[in-house]
Amino acid sequence: MFSSTSYNLTEEQRRMYASEKLENFRWISKIVATYSSYTLTEADLAPESLYLELAELGQFAEVAYSAVPTQFLLDNFDKLKKPGYPLEHYDALSHVTLVDSFRGSFAALPVYVVYRPSTNQLVVSVSGTSSAKHALQDLRVLKTPHPSDRGSVHSGFWALYQGIRSSVLRAIRQGITSHSPNELVLTGHSMGGSICYLLGIDLLANDDYLVPRLRLKLAVFGCPRAGDAELVNYFREQVAAFRKREGVNSFTEYSVKGYNDGVPALPPTRFGYRHFCQEPIYTVGGKLYRTPSTESEHALFRVLSDNNADHNKVALFPKGGHNYYNGRDLEKFARRINWLDKSMPTKDGWEERYSDILKKHGLSES
Repeated sequence: MFSSTSYNLTEEQRRMYASEKLENFRWISKIVATYSSYTLTEADLAPESLYLELAELGQFAEVAYSAVPTQFLLDNFDKLKKPGYPLEHYDALSHVTLVDSFRGSFAALPVYVVYRPSTNQLVVSVSGTSSAKHALQDLRVLKTPHPSDRGSVHSGFWALYQGIRSSVLRAIRQGITSHSPNELVLTGHSMGGSICYLLGIDLLANDDYLVPRLRLKLAVFGCPRAGDAELVNYFREQVAAFRKREGVNSFTEYSVKGYNDGVPALPPTRFGYRHFCQEPIYTVGGKLYRTPSTESEHALFRVLSDNNADHNKVALFPKGGHNYYNGRDLEKFARRINWLDKSMPTKDGWEERYSDILKKHGLSES
């Protein structure tokens, strides 16, 4: 049996952790998160194909945090994918078409919708907490009745969702009409993932948006709980009805929890909250593990490896935390987006200014 903390850090990893500026909520994990009694083994490993799929969809979730307009990122993708630039290792954004990008009417929550012609998917991405106004809503843990009259919802998340609801539904309808996708994907990191679930409930309860033969997929990362047990049951009933009508493969759900990430343990179950996903995925050491449905409320798992050589390997992001999903360091993206924003990208000469910032930080375009 092993814990990720048993791995030795490389010099590069030491520098990475030393440069952390964002909150990774490892302290919350120690205080609130509970360990499952179920030990994960090699038999629980998810296939490599799923790891690659989620690594791609995670790119869309992460880019939602950008302070730089999405249209600019897409228009300048070939420049911004170069080493040292924000979209390095974000190849999934290549050749996508922006349907809409906006900020919600409440607390300006960023959302964008794109069409991926390579996969025939319409992707809705909702930002996680990226401002003090969002953080205040995270703390509004009192529940408010859901309009379905089937349970209650986190009042802060509900207010944020109400602020984007009309715009995102309009963008979804526009994207479906313009591109006829085979699949609608809702993705988000942290609070953004919880908002995706509230949107998913709306879509499943409304035949106006999920047209025949359009599959629905949720792919969320490190998201907190957003509803009580009754609302969770309502969501699962809607999923079951949708699958009965459109086929068992019409709905797919991936909710990924990371090692040492305390956010999925919030708000605590003693407040009456539950997770929507019945069979979440656990990620540790650069691997994905499927977890049993009986363990859905646990944020931490022990892992038993059949390969003794694993003890001698260097784990990917061995400390874990909230900003290390999909094999990427979200803090690195945040830093580079901040540099791009400071380079005044809407004005001529932004590339030279960005290059100067790279040099200032001891980096170069190579």
